[in-house]
Amino acid sequence: MFHTQLKSSTIRVALLAAALVLVSGFSVQKNAAALSQPSDERKAQDALPQANDPMWTAFSACKVHYNDTKHTYSITYTPEVKAMEGKPFTISGFMLPLEATEKFNHFLLSKRTPTCPFCPPGEPNEIIEVFTKKPLKYSEGILTATGTLKFTTNPDLGLFFQLKDSDVMENKPVEIKHKLPVV
Repeated sequence: MFHTQLKSSTIRVALLAAALVLVSGFSVQKNAAALSQPSDERKAQDALPQANDPMWTAFSACKVHYNDTKHTYSITYTPEVKAMEGKPFTISGFMLPLEATEKFNHFLLSKRTPTCPFCPPGEPNEIIEVFTKKPLKYSEGILTATGTLKFTTNPDLGLFFQLKDSDVMENKPVEIKHKLPVV
């Protein structure tokens, strides 16, 4: 029993550490264009399945800025996205767990397929923080989450969107049709 608890505890600590690195792992570089993933990493990500939900297009129109002096992120929301705050909202994407449990109520949803537990799979405006009404298990496929859209100000982590009190539905599993390019 002690071995099982120790193993579970070790896994939990490792996954929480990975989640922290994941959320804070956006590139910190000198200019705004450099906020994105390195080009070879982005090319590899582009070859994987993506959630083609039109809400990701709306989010990507919001401009993300990085302050070199304070080492913080900020965002300029478009009028279209601003108008969505506090309203019912639905978006589809890939789950990025933040906890080392079998079921959880808090995770990140990403436009892009996650490939590494230590690196965010895209830009800060390609991720939404989700809080569910009911606990659910991890899923590798695309999920659809419905809830209330809220904006968050977390300049250190680069998280700007939240989905509160959400219900989540699992979609058809995603098939990978392309091989990853060699990087």
